[in-house]
Amino acid sequence: MYYGDFADAMGVKNGSQQNANSNVMEAIRKIKMRQLYTGAVTLWDDEGTENWWATVYAAHFLLEARKAGFDVDNSLLETMLSYLANRLKTKETISYYYNRNQNKNIAPKEVAYSLYVLALAGRTNVAAMNYYKANSGLLALDSKYLLSAEYSISGDKRSYAQMLPNSFSGEESVQVTGGSFYSALRDEAIALNTLVDVDPGNAQIPVMRKHVADRLKRDPWINTQEAAFSFLALGKLARAEGKSNVTAEIKVNGKTIAEVNGDWKGNSEVLKSSSAEIVTKGNGQLYYTWVAEGISSTGAYKEEDNYIKVRRQFFDRSGNRINGTTFKQNDLVIVELTLESAYNSPIENIVLTDLLPAGFEIENPRTKEIPGMDWIKNEAAPVALDVRDDRINFFVNAYAARQKYYYAVRAVSLGQFKQGPVSADAMYNGEIHSYHGAQVVRIVQ
Repeated sequence: MYYGDFADAMGVKNGSQQNANSNVMEAIRKIKMRQLYTGAVTLWDDEGTENWWATVYAAHFLLEARKAGFDVDNSLLETMLSYLANRLKTKETISYYYNRNQNKNIAPKEVAYSLYVLALAGRTNVAAMNYYKANSGLLALDSKYLLSAEYSISGDKRSYAQMLPNSFSGEESVQVTGGSFYSALRDEAIALNTLVDVDPGNAQIPVMRKHVADRLKRDPWINTQEAAFSFLALGKLARAEGKSNVTAEIKVNGKTIAEVNGDWKGNSEVLKSSSAEIVTKGNGQLYYTWVAEGISSTGAYKEEDNYIKVRRQFFDRSGNRINGTTFKQNDLVIVELTLESAYNSPIENIVLTDLLPAGFEIENPRTKEIPGMDWIKNEAAPVALDVRDDRINFFVNAYAARQKYYYAVRAVSLGQFKQGPVSADAMYNGEIHSYHGAQVVRIVQ
């Protein structure tokens, strides 16, 4: 929804704004498809389990989309808001870990977020707000920003000033992989977004903006929640500062290779240098970011196990282990992926990705449907499954016990092919990962 403002500011005229709008409409369609009869939405397609955070997050998205001019089904949003209002009637608590090794019981972070979204929708729940105001010890730091914003939206500026923390400091949450998916970066970004909405002149905003931007540059892994709320907050700030007349030159070795004057004009010479200089003129603030991504030209990767371990094995249809990486054309091959965790507690939302060599095609992602597979014992069931031409993705939760997942491929093309590593990544904590087993596969007659 804010991509168009960034595209206009950077002079992007390649139709990508229309693509962004299409993505918003597709997201609205997906939310409707995932809604249950209770009004809640699920985290995955074809799943029957309601997810509180996904519901309030989706409702927030729909409110922003409607404000931006997109067509949002009113009944879709109203049933979602009713679910949130009913969920707030319970006064549950969770164990919250922060500052590395401290913990306390707090209200789930969904509580303050639900109250905030209800306030944005004009359905302010004053009774619940006053309860948590009187029991502010039940609120995490970011939840206090959300609750204060709710009072501001309702017109109670005195309570807003009383509830607003003096600074976003003193409490740093320990990142989680499920629940409300909180992290230190996500917490500050969502707090910054609320301040930008209700009090854009607040003196805390420049400090928090720098914190969020610095974390985005420093943290090696940024998950969906961190990216979304950071982009939302910084996007609103960029829109507000759109009247700036600042210009800049990008110099490499004293030579100007790009200019920023409404449009971005540059080339790849920056990538070939060890340093670059940005020279600004005019009034306003200039923001820049550097992102590099791609695939290793040599195929090299770092093989490692960080808190979890994933391995791949091949079997024939009778359950005999296949040693080596040579297969006969038209053979049915059963692929076994094994996941182990170093934690005693569950790690939620891990994606197992197995990259296929070009000579393999997925025959069946569900081996239970294939006759003669009785030898497969203790097969774990993924939460969700995503099958593509070049890979298969299992979305799972990791437990202390070893878990095994299976799927069947057919060796179809003669030749020698490279196969990428099998990988396991915690979607909301990039430190938890495992990569192993890149190899060369041969298919012979």
